[in-house]
Amino acid sequence: MSQGGDPHDHAARYREMTPKSRKFHERAADVTPLGVESNIRSFDPYPFYTESANGSYITDVDGNEYLDFLLALGPIILGHNHPKVTNAVQEMAEASDITATPTPVAIEFMEKVAEMTPCIERVRMSNSGTEATMHALRVARSYTGKSKIAKPEGGYAGAHDYALQSVHGSKEALGPAEEPNTVPHGTGIPEQVSETVVPIPFNDKGNTEKILRKHADDMAAVIIEPVMFSCGCLKPRDGYHEFLRDLTEELGIVLIWDEVMTGFRLGPASAQGRFDVIPDMATFAKAAGGGYQVAGFGGEAEIMNEIIPPGEDEEGESWNSSAFHGGTYNGHPLAAAAGLATLEVLDGGDVYDHIDRLGNRLFTGLQEAADDTGVDANVQHIGSMGQVYMTDAKIHRFRDTWQANEEQFADWWIEAAANEVIFGNPIQDERFFTTYTHTEEQIDHAIEVAEDAFRAVDHEY
Repeated sequence: MSQGGDPHDHAARYREMTPKSRKFHERAADVTPLGVESNIRSFDPYPFYTESANGSYITDVDGNEYLDFLLALGPIILGHNHPKVTNAVQEMAEASDITATPTPVAIEFMEKVAEMTPCIERVRMSNSGTEATMHALRVARSYTGKSKIAKPEGGYAGAHDYALQSVHGSKEALGPAEEPNTVPHGTGIPEQVSETVVPIPFNDKGNTEKILRKHADDMAAVIIEPVMFSCGCLKPRDGYHEFLRDLTEELGIVLIWDEVMTGFRLGPASAQGRFDVIPDMATFAKAAGGGYQVAGFGGEAEIMNEIIPPGEDEEGESWNSSAFHGGTYNGHPLAAAAGLATLEVLDGGDVYDHIDRLGNRLFTGLQEAADDTGVDANVQHIGSMGQVYMTDAKIHRFRDTWQANEEQFADWWIEAAANEVIFGNPIQDERFFTTYTHTEEQIDHAIEVAEDAFRAVDHEY
């Protein structure tokens, strides 16, 4: 808790322990906007700058060692610098850098992805979740010959223009919950792009069906996170995914599961295996690379064959359409080696039993700590990932999350950070994770820190 000075200045001790990060932030701000490499890394009063990472911990430039539940926003599923992943990367670095020719390790990685992922018959690699969703949508448009896509209101599906729609917005701008307006997330996005994106209300079967039937003649794809981790942790309810699978199949709409966050995190068969629902296409990234720049997309062979240029396919049949996919760094040998090593560990051991068990211990403990201190909190989680909403309201749909107190969450987060535990980042609609190197002792310590932080922010809001 804060010591000395204003008792409500929750960042006071954080500032005291991070003077080098403060100076580095001033230096960084001279060369890059906000002093960070990505907007999501910026927060008040300033971010700490990491010098090293190992296992369950990251260490900043001031020498503070944080118990890490941010885990790079999801990629770190085996712990930082897992030896098998690190060794695979080192061996590949000594063998080859990038050559712009196909490499066996990239093919082996994609074979493993297809083997583990129910919906994937063919797959391509990319370098980020943004690239993966962008290309998946292009392929779906090519396959259907239609231009519109639908995505859940509040859902994030990457940083390209088609995905940055109805992610955030005022109640007035977003309009009626039953049929939300399309609202671009930020400036610089052409109106013409927004006109091709239709928001749907997650977990609302009746209104989702009305919207999709209304636009069915022009609708190429629905892209959706199987769990809406882009706004904290919204779990599907009342058979929503089964309903959506049946409806899109009836209407001839490609169903894309955006598994950038959930892929290989919720089980060896990803969310598809956990929920026993098979989409037409899926994207993946984050956990698939074990800390390296791995992403991709795949699906049914008939759909993925849209990438094949005009001419003849492998069976000699005429092929008249082509959705371009390319990228110099696609299948980078080091990234592919890291990804293959990660998937081999995930597919052959007790990782999921471990991270899910500790995830349940952590998030259940956080709810109990909030209850014990009298803080209004709703802790949601599935498996090894979840979020703390600062509200006692039920959280089932995107607009329910508006009731959470963002300022109180940010203060709680920085109180915990001052005690060297990082519960994700200080943004209410993010989420955090457990990893393979976490121990029961570390989880119990984190809950104690969280309880102290809850006490520090109680009775202020």
